[in-house]
Amino acid sequence: MQKRSSLQPRPTKASMLRQQGGGTGQQQQQQQPKSRPVNVAGTSPVPQQQQQPTVNKRNSKAQASEGIRAFMAAHRAVAAQRKKTSDSSSSMDKHQERPKIRVMTGAERYSYDDSDPFGMQNDKASLKLQTVIHQAKSSGKLNLSNRNLDRVPDEVWSMYHVDPNKIVVDFSSTDDAWYDSTELNKLIAADNAITEIDERIGQEFGALTLVDFRNNKLEKLPESLRQLHQLTVLHLSHNQIEIFPEQIYDLGARLRDLDLSHNLLTAVPQSIERLSQLEILHLNDNKIENVADGIGQLVKLRKLYLNENQLVELPALHHLQKWTKLEEMHLFKNQLRVLFRGDSARSSIVVALPLLSRLDVRQNSLTQIVEGEKVEISLPKLKELLLAYNQLSQDANGLEQVMAKAPSVQTLDLSSNLFSEIPDVVLTLQGLRRLDVSANHLRMLRPDLGKLEHLAVLSWEGNPLRSAPRNVSMAELIESLRSKLVLAEDQEKEGVPAANPGDNSDKEILSTGVSSSPASPSAAAAAASSTPQSPRPSGTLDLSRKQLSDLEPSMLSGHNPATLQLQHNMLETIPIQPLSSCQLTTTLVTLKLDHNRLKELTLTTTTDNNVFHSLKTLSITNSRISQLSVANTTEQQQMVFPQLVELDISINALTSLPENLRDYLPSLRTLKANTNRIDKIMPQTLDGLEIIDLGNNDIAYLPPEIGRIGTIRELMLYGNRFRIPRPAVLDQGTGAVLEFLKRRLGS
Repeated sequence: MQKRSSLQPRPTKASMLRQQGGGTGQQQQQQQPKSRPVNVAGTSPVPQQQQQPTVNKRNSKAQASEGIRAFMAAHRAVAAQRKKTSDSSSSMDKHQERPKIRVMTGAERYSYDDSDPFGMQNDKASLKLQTVIHQAKSSGKLNLSNRNLDRVPDEVWSMYHVDPNKIVVDFSSTDDAWYDSTELNKLIAADNAITEIDERIGQEFGALTLVDFRNNKLEKLPESLRQLHQLTVLHLSHNQIEIFPEQIYDLGARLRDLDLSHNLLTAVPQSIERLSQLEILHLNDNKIENVADGIGQLVKLRKLYLNENQLVELPALHHLQKWTKLEEMHLFKNQLRVLFRGDSARSSIVVALPLLSRLDVRQNSLTQIVEGEKVEISLPKLKELLLAYNQLSQDANGLEQVMAKAPSVQTLDLSSNLFSEIPDVVLTLQGLRRLDVSANHLRMLRPDLGKLEHLAVLSWEGNPLRSAPRNVSMAELIESLRSKLVLAEDQEKEGVPAANPGDNSDKEILSTGVSSSPASPSAAAAAASSTPQSPRPSGTLDLSRKQLSDLEPSMLSGHNPATLQLQHNMLETIPIQPLSSCQLTTTLVTLKLDHNRLKELTLTTTTDNNVFHSLKTLSITNSRISQLSVANTTEQQQMVFPQLVELDISINALTSLPENLRDYLPSLRTLKANTNRIDKIMPQTLDGLEIIDLGNNDIAYLPPEIGRIGTIRELMLYGNRFRIPRPAVLDQGTGAVLEFLKRRLGS
């Protein structure tokens, strides 16, 4: 038996792979390798071929070494421990939130409170204040408004204090450091209950340009306010200041906006002249009785508010001649008796306020505008002159003088005064747009107000007019005045004496409400020759909401109205016979038949008694009208409405309009047919019209030829079915629509 060798060779991966590759595919029995001969004599042993051990399976892999297995086991143990720790942490976080540690760098490393050096307290109000202060350091604006404060917190006054022993400079931080702070230039503490401003305001915040302590309880100001030499805006309204603060005078080098309104001031001292750079001065809603002459030295003043005080007079006019930059002066609700006061020591005074655009002197006790015979004041840029609620009359001294030197006035308020007639100087204001003469003693409205081409608003209510306008819109009233003026001019040219403005001829103008342009002189003469003579109509007869299905002549007897109202009844036809029997067909100017049951409107007749010779305005809205018809007869026909200027047939069931509409309504200027079922429109129908409303119909096509109608001033077409022009063009107005249609024609 061969002796087993004590040394057994270790199988390698390479030898095992060679053995697997050279096998016969059959499983072999594993045999022990033969031992090598022992080196007895110390010589090298002779190598002997050994049979390598076989493995159980031909495709099995070699096993990893002990070192590799130990290394991988160690890593698996570490990974398992990490997973176990992570799961444990997640479970704890669900039940208990870990405290957050604030990492403070830069300027935040300095603590204002040694008891809480890391800012871990949860005092919400304190934290909010610190946040506001922090933001102010970077923006330069500190807003403490509406915090119910009775004083400014000490943290504010010490916001820029830095303890050298607590500064940590961290150049890796992205936060704002103490050396990056911006000087405070705006301090706002409005809407609180602050009773006193600390003296530290001038010592700590010398760069302030705006200070706002509105709506507090201040009675005085700190002396250190004088040190704010950069201050330009100071707002102290709605406080309890009784004496004009002297500290403000030292801010005159830069102060431009000063608001001391809604305080308890009683006087404006002479020292106010030291505020030489002041542009806006609010002193309204105080108890000021006297204003020193020094206010006239504010050469840069643009807006002055002295309203709602107890002023009896202003400084003499020559003290105000340096107000060359003044734009607005508000003096309403005082006790002024004279607006511009002269000086008896001076022979003549000439003052110009070249930029003044608004002068408000309402609710005073003015009896005259200028005091003194040789006083001249020029207001070339004045746009608004408000003189309401005074005691002025057409004889008030200086009224015509001031208006004559104010040619640019657009708004003139003379309401609630003592005028018995409108001053002649008003007619010289060619740019006038709004005139208010309500609540005076006027007996008539002057027809020559029609000379004011731009007049758009005329308020006359509250006057004892002999024939007050009723049921007349403002535009209709103004247009009627212009029509009356044109008629008077035509009569003057023909040698006919013009009617006295005070006679009954004004009653027609003041009560009819004709809103159309006047007819030509030849047409007027022809109409006059064909119209039977009758008493001049006046006033309005209101028979609306009477449930009338027919009109009885007895209802009309004894009346000669210019306007007849029959709205909200049950009339099925126009009651021509009753009107004709009372001769109202020859005198009626306005007829309103809205909300009745008329099914058609006949435009022609064979009987002269059925002709409305003077009718200018006809309104038949919401009355079920389905067509505008013409009498079907071979007899000679007459026009029912030869003088009709405005026709309103909106909210009916019309499907079309006559192509030759102007043949039956030759004087028509305004056609309103909104909210019908009109599906087609012809250019001939609109020829000669000025105002056309065809909105909310079914018009599918808009003829481009309409663009050539030169009389159209207003064209409303919204709510129809046509797609051209697009709504964007319609929104631009009549001019854009007509221009679009012209381009469609290639003209």
